[in-house]
Amino acid sequence: MLNKEIVIMLTLSNRSKQHSAETYNALQAAEGFVFLGLHREALKQLDSILEDEQETADVLIARIRILLHLRRFSSAARLSVRGSSLFRDEDEFTVQRAFALHQLDKGDEAAEVLQGAPEWLRRTGILHYNLGCYEARWGNLKIARQCVQTAVKLNAAIKNNMKQDPDLAELWN
Repeated sequence: MLNKEIVIMLTLSNRSKQHSAETYNALQAAEGFVFLGLHREALKQLDSILEDEQETADVLIARIRILLHLRRFSSAARLSVRGSSLFRDEDEFTVQRAFALHQLDKGDEAAEVLQGAPEWLRRTGILHYNLGCYEARWGNLKIARQCVQTAVKLNAAIKNNMKQDPDLAELWN
């Protein structure tokens, strides 16, 4: 779950070595622009990528992350569905789609997406944290607290975000 001001980096995967030098450079430049908060410039970098590499997993994930920064949640959700259909083993599309749906106040759909997430994702704490955020927004504070506690048990680093996350504000009041 991301705070009000979305903080995401475009971490390139090992697959990026399979891209042409031009695509790799565009992905690197996009990541730099995101780091500087220049999201539209980051999108321009992705738009410069040749058509035959536009629908690689790295480019799609980078585009989705930038769309999330720009708060274009509907576009991010749609592109996540596309990415999931093209790359069934790339689970980040699931997480990003759920987040976008949550931001669109479609928590039921977001929870449904996460319920279908692979087992490894359940072991990271991300799934439980996000479900906790959804439950808190629905007013189910007891369930939200349980989800967040499970998330922290699985990944102690999640604790750093909890107090600042607006979705969980009701847990601390």
